[in-house]
Amino acid sequence: MKRDIEALKNNKFDVLIIGGGITGAAIAWDAALRGLKVALIEKNDFGHATSSATSKMIHGGLRYLENFEFSVVRESLRERRLLEKNIPHIAFPLPFLLPVYDYLPISRFLLKTGLFFYDLLSFDKNELPYSEKFLPNHQWVSKETVTKLEPRINTRGLKGGYLYYDVLNKFPERSNMEYILSASEKNAVIANYVEFQSFIFNKSNTQKVEGVYAIDKLTNQEFKIESDIVINAGGPWVDKVLSKLSRKTPQKIVRSKGIHLLLPRINKDCALTFSTKDNKHFFIIPWLNYTLIGTTDDKFTGDLDDVKVTKSEAQELLNLVKSYYPADVGLSSVVHAYAGIRPLVVGDENESTYSVSRKHEIIDHQKTDNIAGLFSVIGGKWTTSRALAEIMIDRVFKKSNKNFIKSKTKNTPLVGGRFKGSFENALTDAIKKTNSSMDPKLTEHLFSYYGCEYEKIVARIESNIKSKKYIDKVSFLTVAEIEHAVEYESAVKLSDFLMRRNNIGNTGVPEPDILREITDAMGNLLGWNAKMKTQEISEYLSRYQLDFE
Repeated sequence: MKRDIEALKNNKFDVLIIGGGITGAAIAWDAALRGLKVALIEKNDFGHATSSATSKMIHGGLRYLENFEFSVVRESLRERRLLEKNIPHIAFPLPFLLPVYDYLPISRFLLKTGLFFYDLLSFDKNELPYSEKFLPNHQWVSKETVTKLEPRINTRGLKGGYLYYDVLNKFPERSNMEYILSASEKNAVIANYVEFQSFIFNKSNTQKVEGVYAIDKLTNQEFKIESDIVINAGGPWVDKVLSKLSRKTPQKIVRSKGIHLLLPRINKDCALTFSTKDNKHFFIIPWLNYTLIGTTDDKFTGDLDDVKVTKSEAQELLNLVKSYYPADVGLSSVVHAYAGIRPLVVGDENESTYSVSRKHEIIDHQKTDNIAGLFSVIGGKWTTSRALAEIMIDRVFKKSNKNFIKSKTKNTPLVGGRFKGSFENALTDAIKKTNSSMDPKLTEHLFSYYGCEYEKIVARIESNIKSKKYIDKVSFLTVAEIEHAVEYESAVKLSDFLMRRNNIGNTGVPEPDILREITDAMGNLLGWNAKMKTQEISEYLSRYQLDFE
């Protein structure tokens, strides 16, 4: 996949999607798989904001049952199973421990009832070909078992706990990229760093959108993209896009900020979910050799292009966690922190962001604003993005004169997930296949991150001694991954590679010598001079380096 601005300029598309987060990426995949002529533009990098700033979970939303949102939970649980099947190298079962204390705001009976319905609504969860993806039903465990599973847990008032299962989205930035690559493989024209400017209206019918004006942020070139249908999947920016209509739209958008902190591993193998005395919740999640804690849910009104975790936010979350899970951690223990903004649909702007439904909303602007050819997608969850995309493209077909084609995404693995057999067996086969030329741990890293796409990087390593060079032996980073990201995955900035093509930046800022070597390797491919390389490092550090002093 390469940025092809000329293809965007010189073709007319059936569907143009604004936004390359998980919603836009899933829509592009569904549309392209059905044979539509698809374009997608993203003003920064794919999944650069909310879609990568997650709790790394694919889940049904147990707490949504409190508001009787059975349809949302059922949809989420169904999609959880499909993601286990379609990105099997990234989605894995994860045990959750829900401790029960004598001061919980919800009774044990209601928790048990909720978990009963959670299991009931996921009745088909194990309709999968391999047992490694199976999820057991919930069970009650004693106080002694809880403390054995998690010795550091606060035992004051502890009655026991519930053990249940959801799914880990091990690399959400990579999952997002899988949709982008899959759509591109089916001839979708996709470009990052292309920013929407305004809508194009039909000259004889000013109520009909026929495309957009956009600007290539790498060259400052403005151009137009023609399309029968435009889908606004801008996530937190969705209403910013609509503001270009020069009229007030009726939808009320509230933004919620969620932060996460990454620490050296403090918990064992279970994820923990805590309900606090004031009826909020947070997670403690085992991830690689780290512990991820989050998330907050606070109304956000700041600059969407400058979202960071503040020192006070980090300290407040740490204090909350330590009151339920005592551990000797402070701000100096945090190795990485990130924040994301959730766009939520509300009827009342004063409504609590915590209680707002995560159900998506699709807006046909012909019905709401008398503007044909334009849809907007608001809200929703990472887990249900595929289902949302299916509904969205069904509506596109209803608006067009094309013969309806049913969605195929339920049973079509994404590019990295097209290997035969279970993940464990496929990984073993990959290690055997490359055993003569590569360190088995390097193969494991590549297969776990890229799935069957790992073969493209292996081919580079085996054919070019320069590509085989290790830049960081701890993370098994080779020059070949940088070459692959630049040539085939549209990585054009240092942060693209560090945060969304390789996982090295998601565990903290690399050591200066490693950072410089990555920059040199990437810059040599992209023609950066010394000044540009220094600027790339500066931009990356200003965005991702912790500032808790």
